[in-house]
Amino acid sequence: MTAQHDTSGFGALLRAWRQTRRLSQLDLALACGASQRHMSFLESGRARPSRGMALTLGSVLRVPLKDQNLMLLAAGHAPAFAERAKKKTPDAKPIDATLIEVIRRQNPIPAMLLDGGTRIAAANEGAERLCAFLLDRPRDTDDLGQLFFAPNGVGRHLENADEVIAWSERQQRAQRILNLAPGEMMVTAPAAATRREPMMPDSPALTLRFAKDGVRLGMYTLLATLGTPLDFGAERLSLEFFLPADQATEAWFRSAAA
Repeated sequence: MTAQHDTSGFGALLRAWRQTRRLSQLDLALACGASQRHMSFLESGRARPSRGMALTLGSVLRVPLKDQNLMLLAAGHAPAFAERAKKKTPDAKPIDATLIEVIRRQNPIPAMLLDGGTRIAAANEGAERLCAFLLDRPRDTDDLGQLFFAPNGVGRHLENADEVIAWSERQQRAQRILNLAPGEMMVTAPAAATRREPMMPDSPALTLRFAKDGVRLGMYTLLATLGTPLDFGAERLSLEFFLPADQATEAWFRSAAA
């Protein structure tokens, strides 16, 4: 008598992620080089995915690495991704060191290394200098939301605070839908500051416009992530660059550094 592996758990996960991404079985099958019939069998538990197919499905559906491990386990395969950064093993250090060097080279323009989109893992001198100027003291929190939206945070000097909060909320909702970082959001605004509609943009990208002590600073933000992270500790890391939106802002950063 042949033993059959119960793949119903994998099928339920696959169907949930496919529906979250708003893909039909046919769309997913074409993207993975399989037939719609095979996709149907995988979701119903009538077929067991190979390890390669499970990984392909996870990649096409943009499933976070931690959740891809759950899909592999549900299909009867060993997990493929570790969390070396959390365990602080030696192979995680080169990535951290490289990313910290990237933001260091950005000086005097501010840049930060973020963990999970909300925790500041490292900041360059430009970022620390900007925070100290806006806070009237050295930065004392690693929480990006607190840094911006606490009553005494840098957000009190934002000229376009309503616009920034509104777009941040939209970004949060998109992040929840994509589920790229389960249980976390890019920046968390306080409940009292919610439900604000953004104004019509007057530039190609959202600009942070600070004003303090006669100084006006305008900055775009640029986010960068590792191209192909292979553990979910590295997957959580991102770089945020605060790029000058005008020559006066760039001149202020360079003058402040000098």
